[in-house]
Amino acid sequence: MLALAAPAFAEASSSDKAAAEALFDEGRRLAQAGKFAEGCPKLEASQKLDPALGTLLNLADCNEKLGRTASAWAQYREATSLARAAGSAEREKFASDRSKALEPHLSTLTIRVAAGDAGAAPIDVKRDGIAVDSATLGSAIPVDPGAHEVTAASPGMKTWSTKVDVGKDAAKVEIEIPKLEPEGATAGGAAGGTTEQPAKSQGSSMRPVAIAIGAVGLVGIGVGTFFGLSASSSWSDAKDSCTDYPKGCSNDGVKKQESASTKATVSTVAFIAGGAALAVGTVLWFTAGSGNKQTAIGIGPGMIAARGSF
Repeated sequence: MLALAAPAFAEASSSDKAAAEALFDEGRRLAQAGKFAEGCPKLEASQKLDPALGTLLNLADCNEKLGRTASAWAQYREATSLARAAGSAEREKFASDRSKALEPHLSTLTIRVAAGDAGAAPIDVKRDGIAVDSATLGSAIPVDPGAHEVTAASPGMKTWSTKVDVGKDAAKVEIEIPKLEPEGATAGGAAGGTTEQPAKSQGSSMRPVAIAIGAVGLVGIGVGTFFGLSASSSWSDAKDSCTDYPKGCSNDGVKKQESASTKATVSTVAFIAGGAALAVGTVLWFTAGSGNKQTAIGIGPGMIAARGSF
């Protein structure tokens, strides 16, 4: 039945007919060899160049074997109508039976659009790059199993897109296109207004700063520890050469005591600065990416305070 020749639907040029015939023969040969992924495009190209009922039936059969149930079903239905118009009862019955056999296994995709503002510009919806008629929105439309991309666009609005995977054998998938955002809008702000950097981006930029400040704090604590130990050592040495400071101290002992005092001061300052930096770095780390949560840090003589939510 599929091998039977059929007259062209519309007059084609001699070159188109020759190309269509060659593509038809090659497509059938590949399909008969089980190479449906290679054969179907040949048959489809042949049908475009020189439409014929026989080519359409072969293309539908090839798509059915390839698992493109929706495409095959639609082509069988079209072939049924064409065969009826041509008075070919055998082909009509063949195509009708095949389309009815596929119907229970058709997978569908329902695309809905969220309610928008009254008077808003219409949304241009496409599925796999092909425009979707607005009348089909909200209805379960048969589609071939596999991955599909749905996009929505409207003048002055950001283009929205998503990818869905439709399963085989009567799978039913529904998606809803959300209300589109203005073209200039960003997270946290509208077009023409003040915008804020998304929380995730803030976190990623603040954490390196937190690490750097924390590292400075650790260095400060390390310096304070070093000078503290050094001051303790100098003070011990000074005590060994002093019996009654300052009268009973040699010049060397006095110098050691002054050095110890200076080192102790440096140690204290380093500890305070290092502790403050470490506290700031810690607070920044835990508040990075916290969105609108607020944090206050206070540093004063003998006091470090941090207040906030994190």
